[in-house]
Amino acid sequence: MQENRLWVADPRAMHVILQKAYDHFHEPPSVLAWLQITLGNNIVSTAGSKHKVQRKMPVFTEIAYQVEDIIARKAWENESNSGVVDVASWMSNVSLESIGQAGMGHRFGAMEKDQIEFLQALHQLLPLINRMWYLHPFIATLIKLGPTSFRRFVVDHLPFGPAQALKNSTDVVDHTANTIYKKKKSAFGNGTLDSEIAAGNDVVSMLLKQSETLSGEEQMTEEEIVAQVNGLVFAGHDTTSSALARTLHFLTQYPDVQDQLRKEVQEAHRQHGKDLDYDQLNSLQYLDAVCRESLRLAAPVKRIQRVAGADWNLPLQHPVKAKDGRTELSSIHVPKGTHNYLSIGAINQDKELWGEDALEFKPSRWLQPLPNSLSESKIPGVYSNTMTFSGGTSGMPMGDEEIIWVATGVAKPYARGKDGEIDVARKPVLPLKVTVLDRSN
Repeated sequence: MQENRLWVADPRAMHVILQKAYDHFHEPPSVLAWLQITLGNNIVSTAGSKHKVQRKMPVFTEIAYQVEDIIARKAWENESNSGVVDVASWMSNVSLESIGQAGMGHRFGAMEKDQIEFLQALHQLLPLINRMWYLHPFIATLIKLGPTSFRRFVVDHLPFGPAQALKNSTDVVDHTANTIYKKKKSAFGNGTLDSEIAAGNDVVSMLLKQSETLSGEEQMTEEEIVAQVNGLVFAGHDTTSSALARTLHFLTQYPDVQDQLRKEVQEAHRQHGKDLDYDQLNSLQYLDAVCRESLRLAAPVKRIQRVAGADWNLPLQHPVKAKDGRTELSSIHVPKGTHNYLSIGAINQDKELWGEDALEFKPSRWLQPLPNSLSESKIPGVYSNTMTFSGGTSGMPMGDEEIIWVATGVAKPYARGKDGEIDVARKPVLPLKVTVLDRSN
C-alpha cells in the first residue's frame, strides 16, 4: 500500500504531466472508481457546446437579479439598510441554479428554496467518500466484482452507516439526473426543445441532438447521458460556489477595489441600460481584473493528482538541490506508479513567476502587461496564465461567466463590511454585513 509521492509546483514539469505526456499520467484508479460509483460511466468533456451555452446571457442575468433581491431583503429586515447574509449558502444555490439552467436547461428553484434535496445529497458525496478512505486502495477492484445487480444487493444489505448514506445520496442525485434526462428526451421527441430554458443550447439537449445523428452503436445510451448530467453538476457546483463566495469576500477586505468596481458597473448601466449583453459585460475591464485576481489567489481546487503510467524524467524550469545539498537537478526521475500532486495554489502564487507582490490581492496587475516570466513559462492552464482551470476545456469557463454576472449584480447597489457575525457551525459559512447604498438603483 506504500506509494511514491511527488509534490509538483514547477511550470515545466506540470506542462509535461498535463499536456506533453498526457497519455502517460492518469487520474488515480480509486478516484475514477468512486466517480463511477456515484456519477456513472463515461463522464465526458463538453467543450463543443460550452461556447454557445456561455453566450446565453439571459440565464445569468435573471439569477444575478434574484441575488440582488435576496440580499436587499436580508439587509432591509431590520429597517437599518444593513444586515448579515451568509453568502456561502446563497452562492451554493446560485451555482446550482446557474449550472442547471445554462448547462442542463433545467430550473432547480434554488433561488426560491432554502433546502433542496438534490443539493444536500450532492454535498454529502465527497465527505462520505473521504470517510471511507481505507477503501481507496481496493475500490477499483471491488467495483469489478460481479454484475451491477450483485454489487447493489451487497450494498443494500451492508450494515455500515457511511456506505448506506453514500448509497442514499447517490440515489437522490441519480434520480434527479434521470428526471432531467426524461424531460429533455420528451421535449426532443415532440420538438419543443428550443422553447425551453437555454433554448435547446444546453449540454443535455445538444447530447440528444448529436446522438440522434449517429449510427446505432455510436449513439449514447440513457445511462451515458445521465452520467453527463451528474458529471456536469458535480464538476462545476462546488468549485463555482467557492469562487463566487471568495470573490465577494475579497471585496469586503479591499473597500477601494469594491468602490472602483461599483463605479464601473454603475457607469455601464447608465450607458447601456439595466441588461448588459455579452460584449458589454466583457468590456468592463476592472470587473474582469477582479475576477481574474480572485481566481488566481483563491483557486477553488488547490491541487490535482496524476499517477505515472511509465517511468519518466520530468524536466524542471527551476532546478532544485539534491539531498546532498550540492548537486543541482534540472530534472527528476519519476518511477512508474508515482502519485504526482500538482499544486495549483503554489504556481498561482509563485513569486518567481508573478513578482514580489504575488501574495497580494491586486486586480490592477491585469490592467498592465504581465511579467515576462509568465509568458516564458509553459503553464498548462487554460485561463489567464494560471492553473485555476487546468482541467477545463478551451475558452472562458462557464463558472467564470457566473462569477462575472453575479459580481456585477451585487457590486452595483451594495457595500459589504467585514464585521458580519454568525454562530460557529460545522459547515462552510461566509457571513457578510451588507448595506444597501441606494434603494432606487
